[in-house]
Amino acid sequence: MLRYSIQTNLEEITVANELKHVLAYLSIMKHRMDRELEVEVIIAPDLLLEKMVRLTLQPLVENVLQHAFPRGMEPGHFIRIDARRLEDRFLVIVQDNGMGMSEERLEKLRDRLELNRLAGEDSDDVYHRGGIGLMNVHRRIQLVFGETYGLMIESEQGLGTTITMALPADQHSKRI
Repeated sequence: MLRYSIQTNLEEITVANELKHVLAYLSIMKHRMDRELEVEVIIAPDLLLEKMVRLTLQPLVENVLQHAFPRGMEPGHFIRIDARRLEDRFLVIVQDNGMGMSEERLEKLRDRLELNRLAGEDSDDVYHRGGIGLMNVHRRIQLVFGETYGLMIESEQGLGTTITMALPADQHSKRI
């Protein structure tokens, strides 16, 4: 995990490589928290060779553990990692059934993503309650693939959050 993490280039890697890193991270967190983590990966095998940016999925999963389940994962809590192609886009989706966000907090985060501003540039509570990691992932995706790609967030307080990473679909892997 350390070797994977310290590589500084933003090279495109496969979903399979990124998932391997996420599963190693989750294994460490399982031992650290001393409890089972319910994580469901439902990515079709033909999508495992799609390209994505190094270290973009693990921060999203880490964000879930820190913010969606602040008291830790309990029975019935889940994290779901899904992926699909939609026209010329490849979507990686991280969903949880945690505490979700208020509409106000969600709008602040969406505004920051749209404006490409780091959370916490002013003294609001978004910095202290999350946002830096999401902005980092969003910006890194845009650096590699362009400004039409990045993160989208849906959330409802008490029901959970869905973060969708929009990337270009690999033109060579599409079926004809």
